[in-house]
Amino acid sequence: MRNICLSCFLLCLFAAQGGTAYASNAEADVAANAKKPHIAGYVSNPFKSNWEIQAGAGVNFNIGTGSGFKNSVLAGAHVGAVKWFHPVFGLRLDVEGGKYMQLSYGLDYKVKWSYLYVHPDVMINLSNWIGGYKDYRVYNAVLYVGAGVGSGGLNSPDARTFEFLGNIGLQNRFYVCKAVSIDLQLQYTLAKATFRPSYAHDSKQFHALSAMIGATYRFNKRTFERTGATEAEVAALNNTLETYRNLAEKAASERDALRKELDDRKREEQKAAEIAAQREAEMQAAAIKEAEKKIKAAHQPKNAKEAVEQGVDAILFYTKGYGVLTDNHKKRLDTLAEEITDSDKKVYTVEGFSDPDTGSEKCNIRLAEKRARLAYEYLLSKGIPAERLQYKNGGVDNLPFGDNASLHNRVVVIY
Repeated sequence: MRNICLSCFLLCLFAAQGGTAYASNAEADVAANAKKPHIAGYVSNPFKSNWEIQAGAGVNFNIGTGSGFKNSVLAGAHVGAVKWFHPVFGLRLDVEGGKYMQLSYGLDYKVKWSYLYVHPDVMINLSNWIGGYKDYRVYNAVLYVGAGVGSGGLNSPDARTFEFLGNIGLQNRFYVCKAVSIDLQLQYTLAKATFRPSYAHDSKQFHALSAMIGATYRFNKRTFERTGATEAEVAALNNTLETYRNLAEKAASERDALRKELDDRKREEQKAAEIAAQREAEMQAAAIKEAEKKIKAAHQPKNAKEAVEQGVDAILFYTKGYGVLTDNHKKRLDTLAEEITDSDKKVYTVEGFSDPDTGSEKCNIRLAEKRARLAYEYLLSKGIPAERLQYKNGGVDNLPFGDNASLHNRVVVIY
């Protein structure tokens, strides 16, 4: 008898510990090392969801009567309704009945008596608690504990009993589909010895074991919604966030590098454009200058009169009878010396004139020559090479301002 009790107890422990070993291969691949939420983290379901009805039949074993195993086993059955409030916790209202058998007190004949036991149970899904909720688990171990009112000796109205009973059991559920599972229910029941309608040999309490095979049908909503993520999902999310954060930082760094490179290129392009514009302006200025030189060379005056008409390089005016360089003359010649130095023109002519209306022609010729020579020598003193200068005595002929402009013809024209 004790061996039978021990075997049933070990079977219960084995079933409870093995509840997490039957996950599908697909599930094992997805969540090999993930720690699932066990109790917290699920949405409370409405009252109409997650209901089950159960029914089963099997054998009852009356323990501790001294009757032996074969004299203590008869059939039993149960039917119940279960409401799951959580993947781990639920409530069941169960009604079970059947017959027990024992030998009489004198052990000389068998006594069979019927019973009915109504009890609410607290249901605890050990597989979901230990291994985390999985709505497609092949095997679930459901522990239940309950207490209720039972009546013994229903077939003997004169010996009928009423007592409070307690029970603890394990339902081994094997998944068939979303709606149906096959159950193997093992249960231990305890009550006072007075639950028996007849006295049993050497027994102070009523002890019974039952083993029933049945089925469970689930209806309305059959699954539970989770509010939180698993630790593995949180870790994966954090890793993903860290990865994207690193990618964002890398992208920002690359963006800054590209922006800096773009700014550098813009500065280089702007600088190159400025240099090109400067070179183009210089080339245009040089071209204009070259064109002016060509135009000027093409219109090189043949004498002082043409030089005055075309725009002479320099004119020095004198007072009647004077041939000495004044300070104003020297300033103008200083400026002219710089212009001659920077000019591409090879030879400059310094030609002097005098007023024919005043004095003798001979004096006027000498005066004109003196005026030209002094201007010529001053330019030489300023570093102008002699091969780039020549002076002429225009005298009183071919006057630059015409024969009727005696006041203006007292000049030195440099062209």
